[in-house]
Amino acid sequence: MVLEYGLSLMYINIITYLYLNFCFFTALFVFDVKHFKSLNDFKNVGNLPFFTVTFILLLFSLAGVPPTLGFVSKSLIFIFMFFKKSFFFLSLLTILNLFIMYFYVRNIRYFITKSSNYYFVYTNSYSFINWNLIVLLLIFNFLNFFSIFFIEDFL
Repeated sequence: MVLEYGLSLMYINIITYLYLNFCFFTALFVFDVKHFKSLNDFKNVGNLPFFTVTFILLLFSLAGVPPTLGFVSKSLIFIFMFFKKSFFFLSLLTILNLFIMYFYVRNIRYFITKSSNYYFVYTNSYSFINWNLIVLLLIFNFLNFFSIFFIEDFL
């Protein structure tokens, strides 16, 4: 019985991170990605508030900062380890999680800096914005940020 709960929590965690990576790459598809060669090139996104908030929320969620979806999946694993009384793995997971949070939160600085360049996909002389992706990102942001209210659905 305990093994089944552990496997289901592992599946929830994997699906959560697949979902978050899908959201991140969906947000990247709006831009002409051939201009992004390093993380420093993301400073051009800082001029666009919607995408800045989207990328920051996704990085917070990947880091596991509450109340995002990444926090929900990590907290379920922490609760499971606590009730199983495997404190060694719980402390190891906590220490590793601190390093992961440091990595993701540190990369947010690339999205806050403003620049004068825009890297939208240009078609002829106007900027082409795929509005279907924008609506999809709005739905993803809502589910990402308000996932704490859906925690009972996971249990």
